[in-house]
Amino acid sequence: MAETRVRKGPAGGGKRAAASRYSAPALEKGLDILEFLAEHPAGCTLAEAAAGIARTKGEIFRMLAVLEARRYVDRGEADERFRVTDKLFRLGLRQPKYKTLSETAQPFMEAFAQATRYPCHLAIPSGSQMVVIGRAEGGDLVGITVKLGYRQALTDTGSGLCLLAFMAADERARAIDLLRGERRKVSESELKRIAASGGVVEPSRIMEGVWDISRPIMRGGKAVAALTVPYVKLKINAASREAIAKRLGGTAAKISAALDEGA
Repeated sequence: MAETRVRKGPAGGGKRAAASRYSAPALEKGLDILEFLAEHPAGCTLAEAAAGIARTKGEIFRMLAVLEARRYVDRGEADERFRVTDKLFRLGLRQPKYKTLSETAQPFMEAFAQATRYPCHLAIPSGSQMVVIGRAEGGDLVGITVKLGYRQALTDTGSGLCLLAFMAADERARAIDLLRGERRKVSESELKRIAASGGVVEPSRIMEGVWDISRPIMRGGKAVAALTVPYVKLKINAASREAIAKRLGGTAAKISAALDEGA
């Protein structure tokens, strides 16, 4: 697709200024569609998507057809609603830093899950949210698991709070600015308490009866991920929260050491 050259702006401005010198309307339209659908996990009809990005149905129909054919979106057979797939997420995980993190962590996570019979998942920060990029299933038939690609505000999960408490100061400041811009409360004293205690052990803010147990994965002294267990007390598994937290901390430390060795 040909690009259209537009007038240059003032000198300087780095990459943003360079990018603004070009226009690719079709690409921008496709990105508008993907970003809008990503904000509506329940899906949107053709008319709703068109209205949401201020386009006509005719303008986006063919674009949606191509995105569906390339499997960036899918359409429900029953309701004809378009939804974003996890293809972009899977492509993002191919970046070296995420691939190395998930590949390094996975065998340790599997060993933890096998030994404790509790599932665990690996989450990274993404703006004002945490996103799950890896998981290991527990050995019991009953338990709480989290899907790959699951997102939630940093302030609403044990993983997110753990990441906030241990991430680099400049990264934390940017995340807090984003959260406050979304009118989410951030307790500095709570983050200090979490950092002093080594992680999170608290009732889930998403599910009743579940505890979030989370420990940071460190690289170079800064948190790059959080390892978390959604803990529920099971009669078929006598492991206590304290025992799981201790074991999880040991697993997180092993992953952190392996990352530093591979740096």
